[in-house]
Amino acid sequence: MKKLFVFLSAAAFLAALAGCETNKTRIAEGAGVGGAVGALAGGIIGYQSGHAVQGALIGGALGAGGGAAVGSQINKPNQPTQAAQTTPLSMTQIVNLSKQGTSSDEIINRIKASNSKFSLTTEDVDYLKKQGVSQRVIEAMQGL
Repeated sequence: MKKLFVFLSAAAFLAALAGCETNKTRIAEGAGVGGAVGALAGGIIGYQSGHAVQGALIGGALGAGGGAAVGSQINKPNQPTQAAQTTPLSMTQIVNLSKQGTSSDEIINRIKASNSKFSLTTEDVDYLKKQGVSQRVIEAMQGL
């Protein structure tokens, strides 16, 4: 019964750690993997001496600490910054994205993700068209 409790507790702990998506490093993943491997190894070693539960607990704690230390040195790929998600785009930025060859779909996604709002005048629409901004992007800017 103790073994089942320890196993379920460790599984719940690992599941909680695995959900930390806002971390920019792999601390949680490292701690989870290290804890699991450490608990398994500690349980096996402890079993040999008649102390499987204590071995699993000690191994899990040491493994989680070591895994977190290693994970803190590994950055997650393609981690968007908070500024990129919340800062509204300006009309100039949209023109620049268009001139850089960014696809209309990508520009529209950025407009939506940044919650950018525009009140375009007729002159603004003419300016955007002259700068090569696609009609789809202009319509997205107008909220159509």
